[in-house]
Amino acid sequence: MASKFPGERDGKVKLHPRKGHDMTWSCDKHGEPIKFYCKEHKIPVCHPCATKEHCHKPCKLDDIEDVILERRRKLDDKQQEIEEMKKQLKALSSKLESTSTFASNHFQAVNNELRMAFDDKLKIMKEKEKRSIRLIDEEVDKEIQIINEKRETRIKSCQEEAEQQQLPIRESQAKFESETKAISEVVAKKIEDLTSESQHAISTMNNVDAKIKRINQHDKTLVNEDPQVLASLDEILNLKDVSDCLDRIQGEVQRLKFVEGEVGGEHYGRIDGYIGKWELVKAIHIPSIVNCPRVRGLISDDEICVRDVRNHNTYVTNISTEHTQKVIEGDCNMNITSFAPIDSNVILCGKWRRGFKGVSLDGCITLYDRQWKVTTDIGIPKNNRDTAWVYVDVDRGGMILAAQSDQSNIYVINPADGKIVNTITMQGKEVWGEIQALSSGDIVVKTSNNGYTVISRSGDEKAVIHSAEWCAPQCRVDKLTDTLYITYWDGERSIYAVDQVSCDGIIQAKGIVDYKKSVRYSIGKPCLITLSGNLEACNGDKIFVYKKIFIV
Repeated sequence: MASKFPGERDGKVKLHPRKGHDMTWSCDKHGEPIKFYCKEHKIPVCHPCATKEHCHKPCKLDDIEDVILERRRKLDDKQQEIEEMKKQLKALSSKLESTSTFASNHFQAVNNELRMAFDDKLKIMKEKEKRSIRLIDEEVDKEIQIINEKRETRIKSCQEEAEQQQLPIRESQAKFESETKAISEVVAKKIEDLTSESQHAISTMNNVDAKIKRINQHDKTLVNEDPQVLASLDEILNLKDVSDCLDRIQGEVQRLKFVEGEVGGEHYGRIDGYIGKWELVKAIHIPSIVNCPRVRGLISDDEICVRDVRNHNTYVTNISTEHTQKVIEGDCNMNITSFAPIDSNVILCGKWRRGFKGVSLDGCITLYDRQWKVTTDIGIPKNNRDTAWVYVDVDRGGMILAAQSDQSNIYVINPADGKIVNTITMQGKEVWGEIQALSSGDIVVKTSNNGYTVISRSGDEKAVIHSAEWCAPQCRVDKLTDTLYITYWDGERSIYAVDQVSCDGIIQAKGIVDYKKSVRYSIGKPCLITLSGNLEACNGDKIFVYKKIFIV
């Protein structure tokens, strides 16, 4: 307290000259030299202030010299931090520039890959056009005048046809280049924002540095402005956060690529590879004629097959038109397990049936045409049961993969003649459910209640897909990227959720989408990944369509 400080007259406290300090600093009210610093009111005071105005209050006073020395010590300590932060900001500026250059170069490389891919396709179409013209020329040599007229007519028709064939290729190329441009703009904007923050931090740091040098020259300025200067240092951006953000941007850009392939006799391509964020773009109501819908697969990029487990009918919902129609009449002795397109004209169907009496499971694998007329029934060897669940898929080569539940064999079947060309036997594993073909030739098989196994064509185990958090999981494979999408019941939140998993069993992203169950039916609703890259999920009342967007 101020009352405990002795006055000048007792001879114990005297004002001593301080080397290097301004002795003209005095109290504005009393004209006396500043001797103390009131910690309660955070102001410098002279001896009269201390004895008259602060002695009857619970004020704690420090010697002004001690305060000045302590403040100087703090500023000296901060000076080293400032120099270090300057070095880090300089390094960060360099990293910003290198990251921007890397992103620009990568987008250029992706666009070059796009141009090469589509240039080859256009070259093939041009060659086809030239071959057609050469054939026409050979046919019209006999009758000059008539042939020339015929030639001109047919050449025009050929060119129009070639232009029509090239048009979707050019449109696809323009679409993909537009997507990469949009993504590159997102990255450029983020880097621009970080650059602006970095430049602001550099400017702020320089201002702080200048202020510290200025206030160090005068005791009064030092005491009054020191807290504000120190506080301004805390407002400078966190350099580690910015650096981590740049690393994340570079990682996301590096994953981005152009993927393409032949699936079901059709060519598909898209910009993919990144994790991204899934946004709901459409919700399609399932009509009430479908009492208990259960998703069974895609037969095209726009068509989902749904089985009604109550009336046993099978329906197809068109995502574009949102129209649902019945395609297979119900049969209580038959259940659909899976669908997949073999080509643009043929649909593969796996079934559950009962009542088998022979040595073959006839009628468990059926080929339909696009009018849903049966064209072929294919049989596989029967086990010792009269009831069988058979799951099917189509591999990249157009071969049928078929497996029976509770068995270790997977059959490779030629759809042209229905004959088994290879039998893959898993070691120590049995089929529990759906099978999915990977572009590599490997196969994803459900081998337990909540797990999957990736096996090679020789039957060897290559990876186990499993998580303790998955309850009643169902798996679907992206046929262009071999990415797995696992739909499962999240009991804690009482919702369905979808995890994105690599084909070697690494969970890449958890809960990319989630949706509530409906009262119509709450079991067995796998998400589907379309060849254009959309994710489609069903909760029993609606089919949700999600689109992936690039984020940084």
